[in-house]
Amino acid sequence: MKCTLSIFLVLIFTFQSVQSQVIDSLTVQSKQEMYDFHISKHKKLKTAGWILLGTGVAAMGVGGAIMYNAFMDEGGEPGEILFVAGGLATISSIPVFIIAKKNKRKGKAILGSGEVGIGAIPFNDTRYASAGIKIDF
Repeated sequence: MKCTLSIFLVLIFTFQSVQSQVIDSLTVQSKQEMYDFHISKHKKLKTAGWILLGTGVAAMGVGGAIMYNAFMDEGGEPGEILFVAGGLATISSIPVFIIAKKNKRKGKAILGSGEVGIGAIPFNDTRYASAGIKIDF
């Protein structure tokens, strides 16, 4: 009971000194800035996915070789651990690739969502290519 009470008091006094970052709510990012953010995130995640996949496959190969050599000596525990860890790293690369693809799609969707003027409303944004047909009656 004394241990629980002391942990509770330590947590209460610890949380009183916690600070956080204040984000300005008036920050407006352009479509190009949002696109750049999502594409840079895509590139970083894709690189991380390839690193996980490569190291996982390499670890599985080395672990398999250690297990094969130790099979004759009846002691392949380090090889088994390395093989399982490599398999987990390889499997964990799949969600990283999926999230990277989602970020790329988000970036393209943000950049491709340009508004086109209708009627007498002019189209002043020159960042997007557009074509129009005007029919007078």
